[in-house]
Amino acid sequence: MKLRLHRDLTILLLAVFLIATAEESWWRFVPVYLRSLGAPIAGIAAYGALSDFLDAVYQLPGGVFAATAGYRRALTAFNLLAVAGYVVFAVATRWWVLLLALPLIMSWRSFSLPATFSMIADAMPSGERSLGFAYQSIVRRIPLAVAPVIGGIVLTAIGLAHGMRILLFAGAAVGICAVLLQMRYRLMPPQPPALARLFQELTHLDRRLKQLLFADILVRFGQGIGEVFIVIYVIGVVREPPSMFGWLVAIAMLTSLFLYIPVARIADRYGRGIWIALTYAFFALFPLVLGLAASPWLLIVAFFLMGLREIGEPARKSLIVDLARTDRQSVDVGAYYLARGLAVFPASFAGGALWRISPQATFFGAAVLAAAGTVYFSASLLRNARIRSRPV
Repeated sequence: MKLRLHRDLTILLLAVFLIATAEESWWRFVPVYLRSLGAPIAGIAAYGALSDFLDAVYQLPGGVFAATAGYRRALTAFNLLAVAGYVVFAVATRWWVLLLALPLIMSWRSFSLPATFSMIADAMPSGERSLGFAYQSIVRRIPLAVAPVIGGIVLTAIGLAHGMRILLFAGAAVGICAVLLQMRYRLMPPQPPALARLFQELTHLDRRLKQLLFADILVRFGQGIGEVFIVIYVIGVVREPPSMFGWLVAIAMLTSLFLYIPVARIADRYGRGIWIALTYAFFALFPLVLGLAASPWLLIVAFFLMGLREIGEPARKSLIVDLARTDRQSVDVGAYYLARGLAVFPASFAGGALWRISPQATFFGAAVLAAAGTVYFSASLLRNARIRSRPV
């Protein structure tokens, strides 16, 4: 069975690599694409809020569906829905059509997460899970380092509208290849939970997991305030071309890639809490420095800090799995992300309101919320030996 688990995990990581490469070449440029189609700031804020809302409400049903139908059927279905969304995005000529198609686009990103967590938890022992999530993050971040650079070069060379369509159709083709790859999963589905108890699962989360969740909500609300406006700030306010934005994202992702393995090994051996606290601290520092950036050099510093936001992500994901119920891991993970997402999704509207004051106000507001989450988690870390100590 372990051989099958590792085999399926390898297939999963290959599929993640393909899909992320296709998607990240255009995903971060959607706000400026919306702008080019005539979307107001309120429309872009709505796009960000709807993305976060769908990311929330998809998580728990995604976990339940994965537990009920099995990983292969679930991930294949999520992938096909996303491919359909790519096509709608490519042919759309009105900005609001992109909002209507967003539920399709978000399918793979959100539905697949609980299944991914469960597969890694099944394949890796507790004392090595940070390392397992580090491998997953590396596979995910390599495309994030390369694809935005390619996308930025394409958009700068042939224009935003035509370039986005080319990237979207290419993404659809790669998505189909990932579907064919995912057909090779062989895992049997675990015991499904009762659908009537779907939202009751939220009440069964471990108390320590709820503490992590509350800190995560504060930090991610701060992130959500500014995230959708980053590309608009770099291209529209600081006046850098799309190709420069692609290179900045590459700097952030390469920074993350160099950190994952060594930090994950240390976290698995000596404890995960301090690395999660550092992650949250960098979530506060990044928007602060970005709001002060008015030159390419300061932007480079800001995006280096953006990369450091990932320093404790494998440890955080491992802690979520450690604190989830053994027989309901995909469901507990889905419940966690459902609660976080529902609390965070209005953040883009707050960011849009702050943007009307000034673009810098958006990022300074993001820094304040993330700092509050860092303080709360650090206080919880001092009180909670399970979060602080080496995993069992």
